[in-house]
Amino acid sequence: MALHLSQRKNNSKKTMSQDIKKSELHLPEISSEVTESCLKDYGIKILQPRYGYRFSVDSLLLADFVRLRKYDHILDIGTGCGVIAMVLAKKHSNVKIAALEIQKDLARIAEKNIHLNHLDRQIAVDELDLNRIPELFSSGSFDHVVANPPYRSPVSGRLCKNSQEALARHEILTDLNQILSAARYALHPGGRVSLIYPADRAAKLLASMHEMSLEPKRFRMIHPELNLPAKLILVEGCKDAGEELRILPPIFLNSP
Repeated sequence: MALHLSQRKNNSKKTMSQDIKKSELHLPEISSEVTESCLKDYGIKILQPRYGYRFSVDSLLLADFVRLRKYDHILDIGTGCGVIAMVLAKKHSNVKIAALEIQKDLARIAEKNIHLNHLDRQIAVDELDLNRIPELFSSGSFDHVVANPPYRSPVSGRLCKNSQEALARHEILTDLNQILSAARYALHPGGRVSLIYPADRAAKLLASMHEMSLEPKRFRMIHPELNLPAKLILVEGCKDAGEELRILPPIFLNSP
């Protein structure tokens, strides 16, 4: 695709502060059969694979949790069909977002979704894995990193039958430490990272963030309903910050 946030290595901050420009959108055929749905609250149309990875409520919870400032530069790791990036762009018209996706078909769908929703000037999609981030961006280029990372172990439990979904949901191509390491590289000191993760792995997430000096600052638990244990957690960390964690009120997805 002709949409780039760089000639980036040495002047990525300057480049991202300018409008993302491209001449014409040329999308190859998407091999996956897709369906179209709509997020009415944001006026967003979304194409998704009919049988592959489809976004869930996790993505919308994370997008709602993220705190942004005017003109923030955001890195969306594992954008999938681009739903988190698009919601953030709709909510904050002055931010710029680099959306990364390693799976070719999902990256193409994300590109098409961004064009479909006229968000080309705010969001750029790159098809690449996390190990190549230094090729595109200088260290400390971003104000905020968001990620809904794969969190199922590939050696415990059943893998998703669809390979696209399996790669998105299981720690096959990447794992938590790689994502946190990429976030630390991408953020400037004081920059923030926001993630959603299973509640039963909260100890691992918080410990890993602390070890990488992405100090947890805000924490929120997501419960299926009142009186049931939390299933998910939302966490915001700050690079090179002190130890002070704010516990927010829980969310009940099916409250009476």
